[in-house]
Amino acid sequence: LIRIIEPYSCVEIDHVANLIEMPLPVVEKKLSQMVLDGKFHGILDQGKGQLIVYEETDTDKAMEKGLKVIENMDKVVTSLFSRSQALRSMMI
Repeated sequence: LIRIIEPYSCVEIDHVANLIEMPLPVVEKKLSQMVLDGKFHGILDQGKGQLIVYEETDTDKAMEKGLKVIENMDKVVTSLFSRSQALRSMMI
């Protein structure tokens, strides 16, 4: 299936189903699962009946580091909240 869609940036799902001689709903489900599993980057536009395939891109290091900072900040805030709760319970 990946070899069939590889040369396209946009392809009719019906065309793919005809090429592999499978029912359209089965092909849609399989393509959807492949997108979710990260086999390729793209979206299914079921309104238009198309598969839109995006080119592979390098991972964005700044985005990864930004997400790591947010994750660490969440840990800090959670820790501070727990400590403030403990102090508050001691005062009561």
